[in-house]
Amino acid sequence: MLIVAVDGPAGAGKGTLSRALAHHFSFKHIDTGLIYRALAHKALIEKIDFSNRDALIQIAESLVANDLLNPCLRQEAIGNAASKIAIIPMIREQLNQHIRRFCFEVKAPYKGIVLDGRDIGTVVFTDAHIKIFVTASPDIRAQRRSAETTISGQPTTTDMLAQIHERDQRDQSRTIAPLMPAKDAIVIDTSKLSIDEARQHVLVIISSYQQDHRQNRLEAI
Repeated sequence: MLIVAVDGPAGAGKGTLSRALAHHFSFKHIDTGLIYRALAHKALIEKIDFSNRDALIQIAESLVANDLLNPCLRQEAIGNAASKIAIIPMIREQLNQHIRRFCFEVKAPYKGIVLDGRDIGTVVFTDAHIKIFVTASPDIRAQRRSAETTISGQPTTTDMLAQIHERDQRDQSRTIAPLMPAKDAIVIDTSKLSIDEARQHVLVIISSYQQDHRQNRLEAI
């Protein structure tokens, strides 16, 4: 089963791009960030201090696929909380096990899996067949996140750019699995691209890989 890893910072467009790719190729889409958000959401509800790692581990172990369906997980506050939890090594390892298990459970009719996150190509699936790193300037990403919160009816914030910088700093400077492109990743800057332009670019990459793979199989017969 073809595995496509799509990594990148908040607001770069990796989620929208990943969903579009999954739909086009009949792949299963897994938003790995929702697993961190689900843990953060439960911790906030149960008033668990993020320094209480044993309690966080217990919640992480109890997560099931349905926990990722809660629409409130898309709220910006939950995303910021998830980013704070994500710097804890034990938590990352526990949740990475969930992500791998979810992937191993994917069966036909899906023809592949698209995972979007921040360390899929560098940690979770280092042997992914295709690795994409989606990025954009902080200003553009802040504009996009503001637009998303407005469309979804969430409260908007005037310091979205500051939040983007804060999350970038936290994600890029953590000691375990810092946000960065895998050495063999294809980097796509969407600052000046529409989602359709970015989608077309990656469609070509995946289609070319599939064609080469089919050709190699034919030559091996």
